[in-house]
Amino acid sequence: MLGCGDWLTRRLDRRAVVRHTARLALAAPLAAVLAACGGGGTGGGSSPVASPVASRDTRAPRRGGSVRVALTGEPPNLDLHQTTDSIVLLVTGHIYETLFTWDDRYEPIPLLAESHEVSDDGRRIQVRLRQGVPFHNGEEMRAPDVIASIERWGRIVGLGQGLLRVTEQLSAPDPYTVEFRLSEPFGTFTTALSRALQGCAIYPKSVLDRSSDTHLAEFVGTGPYRFVEWQPDRHILVTRFDDYAALPGEPRGYGGHKAQYLDEIAFIPVPDEAARVAGLRAGTYHYLETISTDHYPTLRDDPNVAVDLLRPDSWLNVVLNLKSPITGNHTIRRAIQLALDHEPIMQAAFGEGFYELTPTLLPGADAWYSEAGAEHFNPRRPEEAKRLLQEAGYDGSPLRFLTTQEIQQEYNATVVIKQQLEQVGFTIDLQVYDGATLSDRRDDPAAWEAYTALASFRPDPVLRNLTCKATGWWCTPEKDELLARLQTESDFKTRVEIWHQVQQRFYEEVPRLKIGDSRRILVRSPKLQGIGPTELQPELANAWLEG
Repeated sequence: MLGCGDWLTRRLDRRAVVRHTARLALAAPLAAVLAACGGGGTGGGSSPVASPVASRDTRAPRRGGSVRVALTGEPPNLDLHQTTDSIVLLVTGHIYETLFTWDDRYEPIPLLAESHEVSDDGRRIQVRLRQGVPFHNGEEMRAPDVIASIERWGRIVGLGQGLLRVTEQLSAPDPYTVEFRLSEPFGTFTTALSRALQGCAIYPKSVLDRSSDTHLAEFVGTGPYRFVEWQPDRHILVTRFDDYAALPGEPRGYGGHKAQYLDEIAFIPVPDEAARVAGLRAGTYHYLETISTDHYPTLRDDPNVAVDLLRPDSWLNVVLNLKSPITGNHTIRRAIQLALDHEPIMQAAFGEGFYELTPTLLPGADAWYSEAGAEHFNPRRPEEAKRLLQEAGYDGSPLRFLTTQEIQQEYNATVVIKQQLEQVGFTIDLQVYDGATLSDRRDDPAAWEAYTALASFRPDPVLRNLTCKATGWWCTPEKDELLARLQTESDFKTRVEIWHQVQQRFYEEVPRLKIGDSRRILVRSPKLQGIGPTELQPELANAWLEG
């Protein structure tokens, strides 16, 4: 594995970033944030000593209480099938469940499934469902609910499309069994049906009968907490589901036993980062969805705050719209790739010690680390970018770049990206939206050319949404065939080689630009104990509040 020092060729003091970006009219919020916090001295390659991730307290758990989670804004929806926005999984991970989920080693384990059996050389898979699992509306989960959910998910999500493409028949031999008859083996079956962004949540068929592929009629699941209400600009409230069918034993990652100590969880939109931090310190909030790493030096010494510093497991990227006449041009995308200097971008977004520059598209999943395409990662050749723009016949048409100030890291990065692209000749139309509006707008290929986003942790590459259907619409026969093979193949070494080829194409075809890996800080009240895993959003089903 390459250390980040192999990728860093120079250091840039964070205050220099401020001096650069302060000249931009739109950079005032960035300059204020950076100036207030100051910079460090060892460069992106060094990492502060990590605090342990919030772990289970040795004291006896306490039942009762309401936890208040401060969100960066309003989720675009609460339909897990519909969106890759991590804010949706943060909320709905407590409402909905999937057939399988992840243990503490990120191996798939049954959740709503009781077991599964593969036969006929991988072409027949039977999933046995747990009996007596109630939905929040009182109905029992049965095979027709699972089939309806998988079919809807398979129409919406690229990974689901891959599974249904090889499914010749999906049937229910009895009320608690679902059978897949496949045209060929699907080696990542349990991975595909495990908890994830845009995961295959199991909804009641009665709800799906009243829904469409773009609208979920009611937010009903089998999870430990049930949806109560969504009052925009106030809260999304979930309360303990007293009839929850908890598994026996101990918690196992995102699976196993869920004790439901909390009475309720309130997810509260707080778009202003300073207000989120102040609210945590005052005891108004117990957990913050995200904050910038600028606050780490102050918060780590605050007795009213517990700070957990994670290793890099997500990455900042620029998503490009391949349906746009501008960014649909490969030569222009290459010019963007050559124009950017990733170091000052990551400095502005995360600060010294809170990022690494590596080419892997699966940071945090060490088994999938890859250097494929590294020659195209952070090349920093602006003069060549200018030449390619001329070669492409770029006429100065505005490149519409979407971002949000609700996630300050993304906004800060975008301001620096804007400056770098303008220096090589691009005209940038920076459009700032609230998070929910940005999520809706990026679904319209006629509305944008680029946007910044944080690509969160994925334990397996099939969960890294690079299909033709994913936003940005990277559609090439060769890449799509590789992804199809990655889904159906079961041999790990073969899958690793396929993934190397996908990553190589990612850097050569430039559907997106990976900027760098980020370290997240998770901040919470010391009273909030027993938080489960956090990589795929925190698990609060076994959390409790100290008195």
